[in-house]
Amino acid sequence: MVIKIFYFVVAIFSVVMIFLALQDPYFAEQFKQDINVSNMQANDVLDYEMNASGINAVYEADEVNRYSSEDEFLKFKAEILRSGLKHILSSDKAISQGDDVRFLGNVKYDNNDSLSFTSNEVIYNTKTKIARSDGSFVVTQNSDKATGESGSYDLAKKQTHIKGLKAWIEQQRR
Repeated sequence: MVIKIFYFVVAIFSVVMIFLALQDPYFAEQFKQDINVSNMQANDVLDYEMNASGINAVYEADEVNRYSSEDEFLKFKAEILRSGLKHILSSDKAISQGDDVRFLGNVKYDNNDSLSFTSNEVIYNTKTKIARSDGSFVVTQNSDKATGESGSYDLAKKQTHIKGLKAWIEQQRR
């Protein structure tokens, strides 16, 4: 009798194990990882943009990673010479995806006209030539200062749209 019960329990256990082996585990989704591996990596990158008159831009990054859908630049810095102005842009990370370049973390822009811009994130569209910050930012020029909740600047039209603007402008007294 004990042997019949043992065989019955083993048979039920075997059927349950076969059934479970054929099923997808209910928690398999928890263990799936979206692994995005770079196709190429370069360290200490220094890139020059040149035209007939010479070097007009220098781009630097501590590390560049190329993925299938985007390029990532760590500790990014650019020095661009345009219209007699020297533009310096830096950020902790820059991500180029399609027409958009997203600058993330400690984004800072300076030029030799005493204009300075800081924010935590800036998105620049290379096709429309519009730079926008969806977060707060600070702009200073000489002793003038402006802050905003978000804003955009159209480089082609030279138009600025700012939400939540607060400005302090120093005026010389006569």
